[in-house]
Amino acid sequence: MMTAFEMEDLAARGALLVGILIVLSRLTKAALERLNLPDLLGYLFIGMALRLVEGTGLLRFVDGPQVLSFLAQLGIVALLFRIGLECTPKNLLRRLSGATRIWIANITLSLGAVLGVALFLLDWALLPSLFAAVALTATGIGVSVRIWRHTDRLGSAKGALMLDVAELDDLSGVVLLALLTALVPQLQAGLSADLVGPMALTLGLVLGKMALLALGSLLFAQYLEHPLTHWLHDIQPRPDLMISVLGIGLVGAGLAALLGFSAAIGAFFAGLIFSRDPLSVKIDASFDSLSDLFIPFFFLHVGFALDLSLLFGNLGAVLLLFAAAVVGKGLGSFMPVMNRLRPSSALTFAVALVPRSEITLLVMQRGLDLGVVSPDAFAVVVAVVILTMGTVPLALRLLLPPVTTT
Repeated sequence: MMTAFEMEDLAARGALLVGILIVLSRLTKAALERLNLPDLLGYLFIGMALRLVEGTGLLRFVDGPQVLSFLAQLGIVALLFRIGLECTPKNLLRRLSGATRIWIANITLSLGAVLGVALFLLDWALLPSLFAAVALTATGIGVSVRIWRHTDRLGSAKGALMLDVAELDDLSGVVLLALLTALVPQLQAGLSADLVGPMALTLGLVLGKMALLALGSLLFAQYLEHPLTHWLHDIQPRPDLMISVLGIGLVGAGLAALLGFSAAIGAFFAGLIFSRDPLSVKIDASFDSLSDLFIPFFFLHVGFALDLSLLFGNLGAVLLLFAAAVVGKGLGSFMPVMNRLRPSSALTFAVALVPRSEITLLVMQRGLDLGVVSPDAFAVVVAVVILTMGTVPLALRLLLPPVTTT
């Protein structure tokens, strides 16, 4: 049993590590923003560097993995809460009318292409193949948004459509993750005719629980969110208001966990219920500081979990899965708009939806934590994410030349 002095000493060392990581994250974000590159890349590389440092024994003075794992869980909750804040029910219904065909096509082709390559070309087992396929259905739109904003095209009709499709991609990624996680115990036994009934029952129960969560969120948003938010706003200043809202979000995350979902799913729905009121724009702005503090730790944790030595023996797998991810998402986004846009515009639109980032890493990290995704498969998909984030900005700079002003 540790003495009080030893616990105080360990806490001081942990604070030192966390402080160093926060400063490094902020400096990295500032540097990459100047280059119009996603800050997520920097966080991943910091995590990789931290793993290399730990391998030398320099982190023996503090339990780095334990500290990082705890902060990563807070980062996941903050990330999904943020995504929920940005998804308003009315806007989702509007997006369904204009973006449904593109959304369904790119999800279906992306899922099928990645699953086929993983199962038949890479010879992966069913569960890691499914996790990779579900993970790579999502879109990391932040990578493309920077380029579109820099060229003054984000406010165009094509830019708005791109954002609509990407948001639907992320929403379906969260739902698919919940469904796949629920099926893990049965899929671990392998596919058989005897499992069809139990699996269908499991899917029905999960969808029913998610419907209850969605209904509860909508009722809360419709009848309770507005008076609650304004009451909190009247009795406390804005920073304290955000802390209260975040506390309610954590309650929602815990309730979702009691229903059998991950805390991340609960955090998403908690964010969703606070997205309807105009005052939530101010809440979202004050949430930036909290999210900037916690969310990077999730990506640091992903980078820390990545074993770089595994990539050297899996370069072929990385290239094959990268090709499947690009072709599946690209064709699925290009074909539905080829009759609505000029070929060059349709190509630009499709390329903009190719990057993967937050949701992809979240799904793969979940699979790794459950023990159904191997370190090799995890490393391959993380490498694919890095490739999409590195290559797409270069392609978009060629396809979207800066707007000239006279």
